[in-house]
Amino acid sequence: MIRAIFYKEWLKLRLFWGLALLVNAGLTTYLLLSLRSTLLSSGIVETWATMIGRDVMMVNQLMYLPLVTGVVLALCQWLPEMQIKRIRLTLHLPLDYTASIGMMLLSSLCGLTLLFALDATVLALVEQAWLPRELVWRTFLTCLPWYLAGLIGYSVVSWCVLEPQWKFRCLDIAVGAPLVALCFLSNQPACYSTMWPWLLIILIAVTALPFYSIYRFKLGKQ
Repeated sequence: MIRAIFYKEWLKLRLFWGLALLVNAGLTTYLLLSLRSTLLSSGIVETWATMIGRDVMMVNQLMYLPLVTGVVLALCQWLPEMQIKRIRLTLHLPLDYTASIGMMLLSSLCGLTLLFALDATVLALVEQAWLPRELVWRTFLTCLPWYLAGLIGYSVVSWCVLEPQWKFRCLDIAVGAPLVALCFLSNQPACYSTMWPWLLIILIAVTALPFYSIYRFKLGKQ
């Protein structure tokens, strides 16, 4: 049954995953080509001095892409389920509804994590040929809260879409939006180097919220 749920989610979202991979790969390639162009035009020493002295990481274009990816995934996954009440079929499977919904959430969170990890790995491996290890690590710390924003955004939007009543959806948005905004308080390089564990705790907490919306739906709240 669990394998069938994962396979169903893959069939439903395979077009999204293909487009998401294409867009993320395209932007990552653009960032690396832009960095290479800067290195060739300004020189390695000047580029390093700019990145260190002026706090420039050259990855700012990546800032909102993980969040947009997570939000679009949540909409693609849950809107069809709620608009035609297809979620009722999932709730009537011979499996506890928390397990079935949990598998659906887990499949998407794992997919997002793999996608973001692939982006970060490619950036780090290529940058390592041009930049010192300290700058590569600093770039990763700069991007980390943005990747966490994508996962938090997915969970918050899933929570809102699965909520059966609009007045509570508005309340969910009012609570969830500031949690996502915490990941974008500053764009200074590595400014979240001591705060990312708290963002991880927020992520774990908001991942449980869609279960409350499903519980309300199962109770018949409309």
